[in-house]
Amino acid sequence: MPIKILFLASSRLGCLDDISESFKISLPWIDAMIEELSNRADFSLAVALMSENSSLKKRIVNGIALYGLPDFRSKSVIRRTLAHLGGRDVTVKINLEALKAIEDFNPDIIQVFGSENHFGLISGMQHRPVILYIQGFLSIVVEKWHSGISRWDQFRYAKFKDLLLRYSIFSEYNTDSKRAEREREILKKCNYFIGRTDFDNRIISLLSPGSKYFHCEEFIREEFFKARWDRSLGKVVKCISILKGASYKGVDLLVSTMHILQEYSSCSFEFNICGIADDEELVRIIRRKYGRKSLKAINFLGRKVTKDLIALMCDSDFYLHPSYVENSPNSVCEAMILGMPVISTNVGGVSSLITDKKEGILVQEGDPYSLAGAIMELVKNFDYARHLGLNARNRSIRRHDPISIGNRLVEVYKEILVKND
Repeated sequence: MPIKILFLASSRLGCLDDISESFKISLPWIDAMIEELSNRADFSLAVALMSENSSLKKRIVNGIALYGLPDFRSKSVIRRTLAHLGGRDVTVKINLEALKAIEDFNPDIIQVFGSENHFGLISGMQHRPVILYIQGFLSIVVEKWHSGISRWDQFRYAKFKDLLLRYSIFSEYNTDSKRAEREREILKKCNYFIGRTDFDNRIISLLSPGSKYFHCEEFIREEFFKARWDRSLGKVVKCISILKGASYKGVDLLVSTMHILQEYSSCSFEFNICGIADDEELVRIIRRKYGRKSLKAINFLGRKVTKDLIALMCDSDFYLHPSYVENSPNSVCEAMILGMPVISTNVGGVSSLITDKKEGILVQEGDPYSLAGAIMELVKNFDYARHLGLNARNRSIRRHDPISIGNRLVEVYKEILVKND
């Protein structure tokens, strides 16, 4: 009999009626996992995620039972603000709707994505085993929230309207601090975790003593396996990063690094940042903090579809990851699979992905001189850069082999079922 697995994810679909035959939930690692597991006879798969539809709705798409959970969070910023000030929490209502999907599908195992996700509380609301698939830890994120841009700068450069409606980076800190408290409660209650790095293993052993931690590598989008970085250094050194618009992701470090390179190097540089649009609040804050001219060689390209993202990466010389906190960044793994030379800050679980000076270069977080120096080291010895990229590709292709990861998940699920028999 196939193992019945129900995935609970916090991503939101516009409406289940609009789902195509090959639906995506906008979380690449989950999409890749669903694609692989749905092709295996030893799994029966269901996915439950929030929808704009006002009632629980079920569809079967490509053999997958897909449940749309009504999202009780208001679209209105004003109403969300009033709900927050009034202490009203709708996550319990959403979890109760998730229980309806659980009862209908009757899974052997429930898999929740993300420790910050309110679905983690499901483990204390029903009898089936719940395994939490670790993404990152908000408890650590909030500690690093002001590493790049101070709390004062986040406040003084924010728009008054955004502050009033709690729609700013400054306000998000308070929201995520409260979510971090809930995360620690979830970690205490969960008995099973899937992770990938020494970093997340240590955090689980600290915050969830007595639980069972399973190591399992992450699925990566199939398109990255089919592409290959192969480039000669041009007149303009092109660097690319894939980030989200959060202060702890290190955009300020890229700005400071660019200043240093322009002062101490005769080379011309171009930094392209995907995932952050030019009109986002973080970019506005950085422009006001550093001056508009400080960003003249840095391009904020916004979100890109996979095909365009791969094309941009293959047209770049180096992948830079400047974050102040991470677990296992997918973007670094994807750059490695392409065979790109990667330079990353040595934070969180990155050292479990890259061996310094073998598959990439690791530098001190928040240190623009170290990052600039690493870039120049590879510019001066591009053969060495290509060698690092080749090593990275060889390691990452083995690490992210979908068949091996699928087999490992079968082992994990079967061990959990034996423990709960």
